[in-house]
Amino acid sequence: MTSEEQLIQRYFDAFNRHDIEGLMACFHENPRIEDPEGKCFEGRDAVRRNYETAFALMPDCRCDLRSFTGNSGHAMAESYFHGTAQRSGKVVQGVGAEVMEIVDGKIKEIRDYHRQIPAQAA
Repeated sequence: MTSEEQLIQRYFDAFNRHDIEGLMACFHENPRIEDPEGKCFEGRDAVRRNYETAFALMPDCRCDLRSFTGNSGHAMAESYFHGTAQRSGKVVQGVGAEVMEIVDGKIKEIRDYHRQIPAQAA
């Protein structure tokens, strides 16, 4: 695995454990995330709050990594997101890709292209 691919694996593992410190260890000193709606979170404090909020709103959320690749400071990961909204009990599912820019071995930017899909019956 390339160093970019190892970083993707660490990032998804930390996300699925809801390990904020582990997630933040994957990020550059001045990170940026653009979510599927185009909302941007810039800087470590904003990125941290984004994950803390997501985990509070969906305590069971996770992203199953389907495929990933990375090299020369660029990476892409396709994943399947699923979780249950704590307030409404609604199941939320999404599929898509995250495109990453990596600088000095850390995630500098994530552009998230997930789209919501209808929840499937159990």
